[in-house]
Amino acid sequence: MKRSRALAALGLAMALPLAGAAAHAAGESRCGVCHPDVRVAFERGVHPREGVACTDCHGGNPRTLEVAEAHRGSFTARRARKEIPKLCASCHADVARMRPYNLATDQYALYQTSRHGQLLAGGDARVAVCTDCHGAHDILPPGDPGSRVARRNVPGTCGRCHGDARLMGAYGKKDDPFADYMKSVHASALLEGGNPRAPECSSCHGVHGVAPPGVGDVDKVCGNCHEPTRRYFMDSPHHDGMKRAGLPECAACHQNHAIARTSAALLGSLCESCHAPGGKEVELGRAMLALYTGAEGEIERASDLVARAEAVPIDVEDYRARLEEARTYLTEALPAAHTLSAGQVEHFTRRSRSIAGEIGSEIDEKLHDLRLRRFGLIVFWFYALLTVAVLIAARRARQGGTPS
Repeated sequence: MKRSRALAALGLAMALPLAGAAAHAAGESRCGVCHPDVRVAFERGVHPREGVACTDCHGGNPRTLEVAEAHRGSFTARRARKEIPKLCASCHADVARMRPYNLATDQYALYQTSRHGQLLAGGDARVAVCTDCHGAHDILPPGDPGSRVARRNVPGTCGRCHGDARLMGAYGKKDDPFADYMKSVHASALLEGGNPRAPECSSCHGVHGVAPPGVGDVDKVCGNCHEPTRRYFMDSPHHDGMKRAGLPECAACHQNHAIARTSAALLGSLCESCHAPGGKEVELGRAMLALYTGAEGEIERASDLVARAEAVPIDVEDYRARLEEARTYLTEALPAAHTLSAGQVEHFTRRSRSIAGEIGSEIDEKLHDLRLRRFGLIVFWFYALLTVAVLIAARRARQGGTPS
């Protein structure tokens, strides 16, 4: 009797700090008396704040401290993995329940179309289910930095399985997409640069309907962010040629997960990975590289002149703005190279060189005029000082020749 009263008091005390829907959910439940660690994790999550209680998922009687009574009836201590998606969908696929939160109710249907869902339906319980990505008790919304599905945390969440060599080996997978992604420019932008628009796993593979994009779809996926580049690619011979060859568009040149920062140097080296050395395709790449590096050199020369002019000092605010315009045209030349048209690349590099050349000519002229003015001032002051020296010498000569 004393033990029951003590446990009841403990259960009441643990429920006191809660408020609102959470207080109702936990106050009606005694589960946390025997499962305090689970209770603490659960209360960190979003569910208790919305009135979701332990028994909504586990069943049983929440109003008793007697173990046998608490675990009676529909109680399930640990749900089978294959049951978890359907259990979560009992709320999250309910339009009426989800409407106040403006949450999509088609996620369970999408999950069933995913590779995860298909394998689970086939009896493979090793694949990811809801709790593997969202957690079991301490479930937080994606906007919470501590959530497993917050953008910065998604690579690590997916990597728990897809970076597990033993688990992936059972599916015949030998690569490590997590390790590859962590070396990529995308990971650097997201995790080091803090760019919230940088892609993580779900950006390319989907969220609940996750699936690897196939040949013919890769450029569409990449085009969600790199729209101008995709537009140029669609106009190129590569677009149809890669489909015929079964090559995965963008990934064929840039890889799929270990995507490195692109540079113009690829134009001079990458083509040989598919085309014969010295062939017309390789020569085209080198021609486009020459156009790019020529314009880049003009911009660097103009930039150096702007720096020299600023040190004079000459007002260079307008020149700096025009330099940015030249760099913008040059930046557009790389996406345009996906057309495999030297004419397209030349269009942007010519404009870039033209602006840089104009800046260089104007600054050269100003520096030349400045040198002339300085030379004129030097000559003026030389003759002025010479005149003063002659006058002083003449005056002293007159004073020296006067009789005392």
